[in-house]
Amino acid sequence: MNKTETLITGLKQIGIEYNKTQFDKLELYISEIELWNKKYKLVGADGETLIIRHVLDSLSSIPELKKLKFMTAADVGSGAGLPGIPLSIFFPDVHFTLIERSGRRAGFLRNVLGLLNITENVSILESDLDEVKTKYDLVLFRAFRNLVDFYESLIKIKTSDGCLFAYKGKIDIIESEISKLKNKNRVDIIKAYVPFLEAERNFCILY
Repeated sequence: MNKTETLITGLKQIGIEYNKTQFDKLELYISEIELWNKKYKLVGADGETLIIRHVLDSLSSIPELKKLKFMTAADVGSGAGLPGIPLSIFFPDVHFTLIERSGRRAGFLRNVLGLLNITENVSILESDLDEVKTKYDLVLFRAFRNLVDFYESLIKIKTSDGCLFAYKGKIDIIESEISKLKNKNRVDIIKAYVPFLEAERNFCILY
């Protein structure tokens, strides 16, 4: 399959319905990442690997996110805009804030928002996590670092009835991290399905 076929098949397998405008925005977004990837070191992948490991991975949460109620969302450590930008295309009524401390990557994100014409429901906050003052209904992060290291900073930007939503890997590592957390309430671990990806992926939702 080529990149377009991989994206179409992946969206179908996740169960995401889309229109031409949404699909065109996704393709334009992918092309911008590939165009600027080497200069800004956005992601460690290109071609079909970029689509699978980053774009489809980001979108794989949609079936679970649709079960939650949120009007504001923060993508912490957004980097190339993942998962915030792909998700914003399918949640146009939610305001997404992309939190990114790197000025160069924040500049890339500003350019992308303009190209995709999504500035009405997506904004960029160039800041360290510890300096963020706003609270959000949904706090998203694709966390490959240990959750324990920044859990306290994350819960400070969550609304009282909101949740943290982490894209994580192996369940045994997640359970080990959760066991070390203090001040945690309800925690759900949900197996994620990412088309074409063999690696184990799970969502960890902390309320």
